[in-house]
Amino acid sequence: MPLQNKNIIFLHGTGQSSLSYNFLDVFLPKHRVHCHEYNVQDDIHGIVNNAYQFYLYNMFSQPVSIVAHSYGCLIGILLAEKIKQIEHFIALSAPWGGSRTAGWLSMVFRQSKLFANTKPGSDLITSFANITNNYPITNVITTGSASSGNALAGFGSSDNDGMLTVETQCAYPKSFKNVTNIKLPLSHNEILLSMDTVDIIRGVIFDYDKPKHNVE
Repeated sequence: MPLQNKNIIFLHGTGQSSLSYNFLDVFLPKHRVHCHEYNVQDDIHGIVNNAYQFYLYNMFSQPVSIVAHSYGCLIGILLAEKIKQIEHFIALSAPWGGSRTAGWLSMVFRQSKLFANTKPGSDLITSFANITNNYPITNVITTGSASSGNALAGFGSSDNDGMLTVETQCAYPKSFKNVTNIKLPLSHNEILLSMDTVDIIRGVIFDYDKPKHNVE
């Protein structure tokens, strides 16, 4: 029987806000959600601490699932390290291996914390190799729609969703356990406006029948 009244923390991606959860929220069963707002240029550990304090004082240390998009996935993994009571982690279009575009932008915009954190081989991304999760991770990889490919994102050759390469979305640390990869032919932002995403969240968090997607 499908579950209700689950706790969810949603972490949006770059250039977005809590509004990016609205479509998903409409079609999900009754649940308690905190859509954490943050500035991508703030210190990432400060962002994590703020989200953790909200969790402690408003969700009362109850079990919770994290749904995160893009940069929010990196924040979410750090947050999960603090919370411990994680039931599920759903990563949507995660830059696990870093963004090639962020790599060269970080050389131009040297003060940008976002580009410093998301460039390949950054201190943040490297630190994830020390994390071992005790909760299941559903890693949803956006492979791009027919018109969403971006030569800049893929440097002209790699499959991408218009923002991140498929390769980087698959490059989660080897220390991560119990990871299920699901590929969807969507762009980086279409993932937030897709019934396929709704079905995945329903199946993983709310125990609906799991849809038959391209699971690896």
